[in-house]
Amino acid sequence: MKILKGNIKEKLAILKPILPYGVLESWDDLDPKLYHAVHIYWLKFYGLWYYDFAPGSFMFWIRFLYTMLVMWLVCFLPGIGEVVYLLKRRDDIGDIAEGLYLFLSEMYTYFKMSVFWLNKDKVLNLLQYLTCEHFKPVEAEHKEIIKKSIGTARFLMTFYSTICVGAVSVGIIMPLTENFDILPTNVEYPFFDVYQSPAYGILYFHHAYYKPATCIIDGVMDTILAAFIVSALGQIEILTFNLRNFDVIAKRRHKRALDGNKPEASWSNERHIRAVLKDCIIHHKSIIRYVSMIESAFSLASALQFMLSVMVLCLVGLQFLSIENPASHAMQIIWMAIYLTCMLIEVFIICWFGDELIWKSRGLVQAAFDGPWLKIEQKDKIFIVIFLERCKRPLRVTAGKIFTLSLDTYTILINWAYKAFAVFSKVKK
Repeated sequence: MKILKGNIKEKLAILKPILPYGVLESWDDLDPKLYHAVHIYWLKFYGLWYYDFAPGSFMFWIRFLYTMLVMWLVCFLPGIGEVVYLLKRRDDIGDIAEGLYLFLSEMYTYFKMSVFWLNKDKVLNLLQYLTCEHFKPVEAEHKEIIKKSIGTARFLMTFYSTICVGAVSVGIIMPLTENFDILPTNVEYPFFDVYQSPAYGILYFHHAYYKPATCIIDGVMDTILAAFIVSALGQIEILTFNLRNFDVIAKRRHKRALDGNKPEASWSNERHIRAVLKDCIIHHKSIIRYVSMIESAFSLASALQFMLSVMVLCLVGLQFLSIENPASHAMQIIWMAIYLTCMLIEVFIICWFGDELIWKSRGLVQAAFDGPWLKIEQKDKIFIVIFLERCKRPLRVTAGKIFTLSLDTYTILINWAYKAFAVFSKVKK
């Protein structure tokens, strides 16, 4: 199987420049950029990644003009059309709900993109911090943990974006089931009728481009935060392994020092154990700093996401209640159900991994207690005590210092949305 994969990669080597890093390249070096290679690939594809050209250079302006073109096609033009549509139909609550939940969903994607650009230095510092000395895998078990976490981070982006693009594909084909009386997104423009030819055809093809693009960009913005948390989880798992097996790691270090004829070869086993325990404390400190950097970079965007998600879920419910004869609008019902599912998955992803961060960081206490600390010298046990004290407060990421990314918060969010839906339902009756 490995030989077969190797032959396939050789034949596809010509595609390396146009594929995300890590698709054809080996993962053996465990380059930290593998975590976010897919995210950065799509942001570069749409001209939304940070420029690395000198301001004023030819390539800078080419990139800038391309970015402006993409933003006009996927953000400004649809946004203007949706606002005009809402203004023209402000007396119909069903039309308002339908137009507003799509408008809010798209606009908060680009708000998150704006925050992403404003926090450029913080995001780049996060990417750089992943390459720090304390995060590099040393043991074979470390490498397996890192490989697994990289695979998870890359899978998240691909999985969620595929679901979202599949969902909007239903919206794109929906006009076919409605006798072309609607567009995939409800828009109106001041100076022409969008339902007359050739405007309808042009706008239909425009929607077929911009809706998948918006979904991919939204997928990047949502899962890049999850990918950073996943990388932190990988480091916590490594630290957990080190705490449970610090005696084994000390022996391995001693052996490597002897084989490499290093000065540490003369150290006693107790001194190697002491060095491993010191490294565990430093590693934990590095993880704490890394998690605080993640929160600083993404706190504002995730807070807005929570608040707008509740609003969008309520508006989808209101739109569903406004349909008088659901049986005659089956495709529209399916579209709303798929859209609602995507919204729930979107928030669930970051809440799930935020919850994992809390529980795995709490598990460090048990890992330290499970280690062979009874066999070490009394003066070395102080390192275990220091570590246990530092672990009393679990690691967590908050959204705007208001919401903690956890499954408890996710449950509260769903509860709010359901209560609002119940109120709308009762008012309608």
